[in-house]
Amino acid sequence: MDIAYYFKNLPPTEAIKSYASKKLEKLKERLHHIEGVDVRFSLERQNQFFEITVRGDATVFHLKKSDKDLYAAIDNALDVLNNQIDKYRKKFEEKVVVTKEALTPAPEEAQEDEELEIEMRNAEIKPMDDVEAILQLRSHKHHFVMYHQADPKRYGLVTERNDGNYSIVVRGDDGGFLEKIMKFSEGKLEKRAESVFPVSKFTIAEALDVMRESRLDYLAFLNEETDRLNVIYKRQGGGFLIKRPAA
Repeated sequence: MDIAYYFKNLPPTEAIKSYASKKLEKLKERLHHIEGVDVRFSLERQNQFFEITVRGDATVFHLKKSDKDLYAAIDNALDVLNNQIDKYRKKFEEKVVVTKEALTPAPEEAQEDEELEIEMRNAEIKPMDDVEAILQLRSHKHHFVMYHQADPKRYGLVTERNDGNYSIVVRGDDGGFLEKIMKFSEGKLEKRAESVFPVSKFTIAEALDVMRESRLDYLAFLNEETDRLNVIYKRQGGGFLIKRPAA
């Protein structure tokens, strides 16, 4: 889990960073996918502030707490943050139930499904390596490229990060997913980091709900029916497209 620490009007100390890090490790038990955590310590008008922003599970949690004791501010903030996460998850689970019911027609209403435009497309079967996939991403200005590797049963997903590097997600031998952060320069790739990439398992209905709730342009998820990585995204003319690996 990447944690960025910032100090304002306070000297940076390893003790306070270590305390916060141990507390924040517990977030892994509450969120499936944590993209990043920003922590700010500051002194304002004799009050010490702890401010935290967590990007995870397709949403952003943010709060700021103050106390004369900075450790107490951390504890208070994380108690509130855990409550925020619990409320978000409860709300999400309730909406998933509603969405499932809405997208499951009664027998006499089965034809109404045509009003929900969801098109399925397979990834290009032509094998390509990571470099070619990144070049396609850059040239066509897509949000992502899903591609098959030399072994047609293995596939990858490449997206561009905000820092200018690239995220390449592949399925590991153990069935899980790995994310490689790569720098692309002068036609060559340089690995910056590698870590386990937690992918949430959804039905298509649940993936649609997450996209609508969080106003995302696209969402990568593990299809509950096929156990394969899918990407759902908005179609320019309306409706949705789902890109999936070719069978």
